[in-house]
Amino acid sequence: MFTHLNVASAFSGHYGVTRPELLAEAAASQGATALAITDRDGLYGAVKHIGACLKLGIDPIVGVNLAVKDLGRVVVLAKGNDGGIGWAALCRVVSAAASKGKPIAITREELAELTIRDGLALCTVLIGQDTDFGMAAIARNRLLAAKSLTEWRKLFSIKGSLAIELTNQLTEPESAGSATVAARMLALGDSMGVPCILTNAVRYLSPDDALTADVLDAARFLEPLGSFTPQPNAQAWLKPPASMVSLAVEITNDRSRAKKLLETTEALADRCRLNPPNDCGWGKPKTPEKATLGIDGNPFEVLWQRAYSAIDWRYPNAKERKLLEIRNRLGKELVTINKLGFATYFLTVADVAQMIRDMKVRIAARGSGAGSLTNYLLGISGVDPVEHDLLFERFLSTERSSLPDIDIDVESARRHDIYRAIFKRYGSNRVTLLSMQSTYRGRGAMRDSGLALGLDEDQIDEIAANMWRFSARSFRSAIAQKPELAMVAEALEKDRKMNLLVDITERLDRLPRHISMHPCGVILGDATLLDLTPVERSGLGLPMSQFDKDDMDPMGMLKLDVLGVRMQSAMAYAVRELERVKGETLDLDAIPKDDEATFANIRSTNTLGVFQIESPGQRELTGKHQPTEFNDLTIQISLFRPGPMKGNMIAPYLDGRHGFAKAEYIHPDLEPILRETFGVVIFHEHVLRIFDKMTGCGLAKADEFRRSLEDPRVSAGVEQFFRQQAAIRGYSSEVIEKVWEILKSFSSFGFCKAHGAAFALPTYQSAWLKTHHPKEFLAGLFTHDPGMYPRRLLLAEARRLGVKLLPIDVNVSTQEFLVEPDGIRMALSDIQGMSEAEVARVIENRPYNDLADFYLRARPSRRTLERLATVGALDSLVDGTEYNRGDILARVRELNAITKRPVTDPNQPMLDFDLLERLPTGNKAPTKAEIVAAEMAILKMDVTEHALEQYRPMLDEMGVVHSSELVGLRNKSEVLVAGIRVATQTPPMRSGKRVVFITLDDGYGCSDSTFFDEAQSRCSHILFNNRLLIIAGKTRRTGVNGVSLMAENAWDIRELWSQWQAKRPELSA
Repeated sequence: MFTHLNVASAFSGHYGVTRPELLAEAAASQGATALAITDRDGLYGAVKHIGACLKLGIDPIVGVNLAVKDLGRVVVLAKGNDGGIGWAALCRVVSAAASKGKPIAITREELAELTIRDGLALCTVLIGQDTDFGMAAIARNRLLAAKSLTEWRKLFSIKGSLAIELTNQLTEPESAGSATVAARMLALGDSMGVPCILTNAVRYLSPDDALTADVLDAARFLEPLGSFTPQPNAQAWLKPPASMVSLAVEITNDRSRAKKLLETTEALADRCRLNPPNDCGWGKPKTPEKATLGIDGNPFEVLWQRAYSAIDWRYPNAKERKLLEIRNRLGKELVTINKLGFATYFLTVADVAQMIRDMKVRIAARGSGAGSLTNYLLGISGVDPVEHDLLFERFLSTERSSLPDIDIDVESARRHDIYRAIFKRYGSNRVTLLSMQSTYRGRGAMRDSGLALGLDEDQIDEIAANMWRFSARSFRSAIAQKPELAMVAEALEKDRKMNLLVDITERLDRLPRHISMHPCGVILGDATLLDLTPVERSGLGLPMSQFDKDDMDPMGMLKLDVLGVRMQSAMAYAVRELERVKGETLDLDAIPKDDEATFANIRSTNTLGVFQIESPGQRELTGKHQPTEFNDLTIQISLFRPGPMKGNMIAPYLDGRHGFAKAEYIHPDLEPILRETFGVVIFHEHVLRIFDKMTGCGLAKADEFRRSLEDPRVSAGVEQFFRQQAAIRGYSSEVIEKVWEILKSFSSFGFCKAHGAAFALPTYQSAWLKTHHPKEFLAGLFTHDPGMYPRRLLLAEARRLGVKLLPIDVNVSTQEFLVEPDGIRMALSDIQGMSEAEVARVIENRPYNDLADFYLRARPSRRTLERLATVGALDSLVDGTEYNRGDILARVRELNAITKRPVTDPNQPMLDFDLLERLPTGNKAPTKAEIVAAEMAILKMDVTEHALEQYRPMLDEMGVVHSSELVGLRNKSEVLVAGIRVATQTPPMRSGKRVVFITLDDGYGCSDSTFFDEAQSRCSHILFNNRLLIIAGKTRRTGVNGVSLMAENAWDIRELWSQWQAKRPELSA
């Protein structure tokens, strides 16, 4: 038996290769009873390692490979079975090292202080060949090595606090990793009384993975292979016990000494074996102490009182029968919450929700938590679960193996303010942000592989541009299938390096790449939180746990997702503008949810800018679906998901809804459950009710069965239970068979109705605002940019709605889009490259009399001044004069030529600046095409006119149809459409074949085109690499107001324009 004590997993960014689960499986198969994980710079993979070890019945050991300032790198192992003080010390060590930012490192003195307490070693520090001691040994400098070891021993004199790590990776004698160096270190350790242990400094599972490690080294050094010292061989793998025994004998050249070395290693391993529940709180929920919430008594009693007292608030006009139903349901929910001990958690989330409202920030719940009446009554959620028939058991039950997870949507512009407020409210010892591991995907993996191989940057960019939404591991198969990668396929046949590029790219698939702040997760714990998780500084400057969302359940950590949603910011801004401009106060959460004008607007499919239903596919589905009530939005949002689309749920639902087919319920008992969706199983809640109805298992158990359907190891047992219990209740074998087939396939396709209802609320609210206050709503969209399309497409929608976009004006514009009587005033912040400080100076010092006045007091940079002039932001300074924009630009060039800007001091003469500003005259004003080009370059919007207009003569001659005209054409009409590509989608399809959806904007609206295999083979290289397109195809009616194109070919407009002009010399002259 041998226990590996130095093992880097794939969570050692750009160093380790293999995931913790695979390492644990290999160790168990080798007969190991324990395994360590010692990732570089943090405990990023520790929780997954612990979980894998527990599952396999071996003991986890956890440590970290850490830099010690000026002294190299050490391994720090936590002691186990000590009530958690070793684990806490390890967490504090990592947090201390990470607290100072990058590079992560700790001083030797700090390390000793944190790992030794009251004469007791809480951790063991391993010093090996990467330390000053080891490097002196490699250099054959015995005196220096002895001196270095003495310094280490001074601070780590307590028994068990220090050990020498020996490695023998069969390198050349006297080199790092060689047996001779290890023997030299062993001799010094023996002579100075420092115990020695053996490791293999593992980086990967097997020798075959060494190439991947080389590529990761190249990514870490940002240098191609050959530009730095590589690993000497492929020996840093998880070797079996027999191999490690042989290495020990080679180091010691003495079997008895080798035996002692191995025994010392196992003795240290035994001291470091963790008992996860006792050492790191495994599986034990932690919530803020009741005192932090200002509660003296029983938290559950407080929760009970608050929830029941809110019934009158939420249901002021409810009849007694309805109130009885509500009280009964609430009582059941509260009993479950009390059994699970989560009262403090719900009170904490309610406290956070109220704090957010007190900050005057919009808030809405999302996710399965919307199915909780308790959440609704506490003000956490705005969705009534009783009205929408949602299930609490989908969110929480005594049968659930996972912890509750409440998601809150807030204004994205205020998210960071909310984070800081939570830290202030509960203290940084109880709160930390959640982290996430970004992993290698197709393009990123290919780029780092190309860097490692020394490929030319232009070549890498060209390949990356054609890698469109496929995983790194499927690179080779994508090359064979996708026509836009034909050049790569051709190169594979000739170039060995290209073959290697593909192989390496596939090796990197899904490996962790770097850590970053989770977009919404906040961990709320008790005062011991920082003893249980290491933290590092996030990009926001606040502490961030090194654990990710998948680590929360096993660690018993409760997280609150505070997700910044731009649509919430846009709607909040629209409400504020409405009050500022018209004096109207609007409570968006109180608007009626049955407004016919709103649903009529939705049915028109003009839903650009509306939350969740603005994509080409959703607009097409809206045209077919024709929603008439709020629940229709819930169903539509739930249907338009990869699973339901792949499971072909949409067609039978629409057929049933519109009477094209009779709804099939399989059995009368299921009709009440499936009536709202015409017999189609769409929601998780449907599955729960079907399980409960046909087996009597209860809704809580039914949710566990639903979850188990995804796991083939336990789904067979679920099937057996379902068939037996359904038969006992008298259902025929035919009914049982049909229902089970639906349930079995549903594991991949379904959606939670509570999610759908929570999404439907902002969908309806945004549609209502667009219907009744389009100008204010568009101002919110322009300011906060929440949609899936580029902002310039909103400009086309504004034109369609008759809302004018007013140009930037340094005397009027602010950092936001402002509603004015004549339209919406563009924001200064839309000028590319204009800093926040420059925007603030422009606003602070206005009004400006003339260009010189602006130049002196606003103090813009040369680049900003020129850009402001180019897009007309200075035009108002010469209104009513003979000057034009060409004159302004000429004057700006004069001002930008001044070496030193004059200072506005009344006591000092200012050359010609104390005279009336005189601009040069006679300069040619820019043409409309030049203005549009400048707007696109600087504002990313063609405000003056659509960029397509400059090609209008050619387009008209070709017979190109405006997008707004498509709805009037017959089905299968052959047409040409043109525009700027604003969206490209390749969603999963039932057939498994790729379908490309292209959306073009032509200034009259959007056209949606679908490219199947044959069309892709003709023009995929055009689709993915060009923005201005002409598409040929046939119209396809998709509903009353819906029409799209079955595309046949596509061309680059600019290429066609060049050819067209070449045939007309008089136009290009």
